[in-house]
Amino acid sequence: MTASNYKEKIEKFINYLPPIPAVLVELIRALKSDDVDPNTLSRIIEKDPSMSMNVLKIANSAFYNLAVQVQTIGHAVRMLGVREITQLCISCGTSKVLKSPKGRPSIDLDQFWQHSVATGVIASVLLKRFSFGSYPDLYLAGLIHDAGIFILDQFVHDLYQKIVDLTYEKNIPLVEAERAVLGESHGNVGGWLMKKWRLPEMFVEIANYHHNVLGASKEYLIPVAIVSLADQLARLKCHGFGGDMSGVILAGTDAFKVLEEVDRSIRDVDIVKFVWDLDDTNQDILELKQIMRGDYGQ
Repeated sequence: MTASNYKEKIEKFINYLPPIPAVLVELIRALKSDDVDPNTLSRIIEKDPSMSMNVLKIANSAFYNLAVQVQTIGHAVRMLGVREITQLCISCGTSKVLKSPKGRPSIDLDQFWQHSVATGVIASVLLKRFSFGSYPDLYLAGLIHDAGIFILDQFVHDLYQKIVDLTYEKNIPLVEAERAVLGESHGNVGGWLMKKWRLPEMFVEIANYHHNVLGASKEYLIPVAIVSLADQLARLKCHGFGGDMSGVILAGTDAFKVLEEVDRSIRDVDIVKFVWDLDDTNQDILELKQIMRGDYGQ
């Protein structure tokens, strides 16, 4: 399959995917808006009982550690804010869309979602710890940065399983194995999917360039670098996907170099201690993954 045929076939496959639920379309529209009425948002969410239930579970989880129990969607919106709840709902809705049909073989989706959640959580930690700017949608962008993996697995499962196996056999990064076998990477595919879903351009860039930070546009270079570094940190904390167990010098990555130009204090951080302290996020990651996986049960 040539590179051009590959792109054409994958894009056609994406177009034949079941349409995302109307509720998710409304939420993505809300995410793009700077002025969403809280009551309107609550009504959108309440159209999907499963989503509502999961949002309440997450709002009451240790991840947010709220002082009072959230009992209604309206209450959740008031406590966490319109944008945060919108992101939560899209993340829950995405977990329902990116699922393998019953009986169809797939990659290890439990490991896939654990890595996805870990990347989103760690990206949020980096954003709070350093002065990289304001990117309120970064958790969600980190969560779905690897959506292209799911698309490739569904399109060519047997071949993609061989790609994953190759990462274990050769101890090479997943993206390297993808390019060797397919000539493309899950990042490109994820970018096509983000465009189909009409998500903000930052999501497209993060999906596209989290393994090629310097390829990102200047406008989105910083959030791409944050998610890229979070992706590496997730793997170092054993929340990885694929078999690449080789060590990486974080300070030598393009992502780190980009971010140290934004906040030079990252140079003085004890990286070993920083990675060690991420143990505090483990329970949050596992709890959030479990809630999201509950949408389609395993």
